[in-house]
This record gives sequence, C-alpha cells and structure tokens, in this order.
Amino acid sequence: MSLFKKANALVQTKAVVTSFMPCLLGILFATYYYRSFHLANSLMITISVVAFHLAVNAHNQYKDYEHFRGKNSNNNILKNFSITPAQARTTIVGLTLFSMVIGLILVDRTGLPVLWVGMVSFAVGYFYSGGPYPISKTPFGELFSGLTMGYNITFLATYVNMYQLIDISGLWYKTLIVAIPAIFTISNIMLANNIADRHEDPALGRKTIVYYWGKRGGILLWQVSFVLAYVGIIVAVVLAYLPNSTLLALLTVPIVWRNTRRFSKRPQKETTFLYAIINAQLILAATVIGGGLALIL
Repeated sequence: MSLFKKANALVQTKAVVTSFMPCLLGILFATYYYRSFHLANSLMITISVVAFHLAVNAHNQYKDYEHFRGKNSNNNILKNFSITPAQARTTIVGLTLFSMVIGLILVDRTGLPVLWVGMVSFAVGYFYSGGPYPISKTPFGELFSGLTMGYNITFLATYVNMYQLIDISGLWYKTLIVAIPAIFTISNIMLANNIADRHEDPALGRKTIVYYWGKRGGILLWQVSFVLAYVGIIVAVVLAYLPNSTLLALLTVPIVWRNTRRFSKRPQKETTFLYAIINAQLILAATVIGGGLALIL
C-alpha cells in the first residue's frame, strides 16, 4: 500500500473542508464588515488550522486503534491500512508542532487573543478522543465540535485580519452570529455520526446525546440545526455583518432538505451519513461564495 493512501487514511484529508470553510467565513467577515484583510495572516491561520485538524483526525484514529486493538473493525484504520503506532504518533506530533509554530508566529504578529483561543482549541482537540473521559463519549461532543471548529476558527480568521483596528469591541458576539452556519453544520456532522452509531455506541461506553434523546430526538435536532444555520445567515445579513449576496446560500435549501430527508429515513454510516458532510460543505461553500461575490463585484 502506498504511503499516500496510508497518510490519507490516517489524517482523513477529505474532512478538512470543515475547518477550511470557517476560515474563509472569518476572512469574508473581516474583509466586508471591518474593511480589513491581511493576505499573509490569512494564509498562516488557514494552514495552521488545517494542519491541526489533520493532527486531531490522526489522533482520533490512533485512539480507535488502541480501543479496537486485535479486533477487525472498520474503525481500526491503523490495522486496516498497516500503519504502525509509531508512524501515527510521529504524524500527530509533527502536524501539531507545525500548527503550533505558525500559531505562535501569528501571536507575535497580531496579539494574545490568538494564543488564548488557540490553547482552548488545542485542549478540546486532545480531550475530544483522549484523556480518561473523552468528550466524544459524552452528550457534549456536538457542542464542543461545533463551537471549537465553527466559532473558534471563524473568530481567529476574523481577528488576524482586523487586529490592528482601534475599535474591536463586540467582536466576540458579532463573530458568533456570523459563525452560526458553521457551528450548526459542523456539529451536525458529529450528530449524524452518533445517530448512525446509536446501536454500537453504548457497548463501547459512549453515551452521546442520541443515547439520551433517542433516534427520533436526534434526527429532530439534526433537522432543526440546519434550519438554524440558515436563520444565522439571514440574521448576519440583516445586521449587515455579511453582504446581501450571502442570501444566495438560501438557494441550497431544496438540495439540503432532500439530503436531510434521505438521511432521516435511513441513518446509516455506510450509505447516508455522507449527506451530513455534503450538507455542511454545501451550506458553508454557498455562504462564502455568495458573500464573496459582493467583494468581487
């Protein structure tokens, strides 16, 4: 098996769109609302975020290997792709240090907020699947993944582009509103995963929100979250945080609703789970592209 296939399986490169898009959303917000854009900072925060996301993915795979050691499982990526634990650890540490170095450069260039938010994000990234009580085994996995990737990344991408402005009051809550579509679509990926694994998770010690709410409650929350993502886009436009052209994202509603119904009818990891990823990428991409048109035109 080629080294590329092993690396791709370990770090799950196909999932980095969920960290890349919040970066673009933050850059769009800073450029439109604050009239401020720094190319070098934008590139560095994007590279740092994506590198750490890959590290977290690899760490999740490594922890799954420890749990499923000696067993045949689709979740045992290290065994299935003949990846040694040493190779996995080297990849995790290398990507984490790379992300950290770029982050520290940004701290020096822009200020301490990058350090504080970065430290929180790094902690969540580790404890999501690591430590004695992994977040992924609790009912709070969706909350932490949505806020860390949806809000923190959007905040960082916004801040490094407008840090030099005198008045940055209200940045945290303004960014929160702008980040609503990212928060809910990203958390929905985790929720869809837990809905699909609802029968297996309890045996593995995972008491997710679906364990407490059941299949019907989980699917209802999943559907409502997409509605809230669109509401967030509308609110951000009404408050003039994002340009009017961002409303073009509403054109994706029929496709998202069709995908949502397909998953809701048969929530399965092998067949319909992909719709959660497609919906998230579609909504975020349409938001960024729609808003970006105002900057271009």
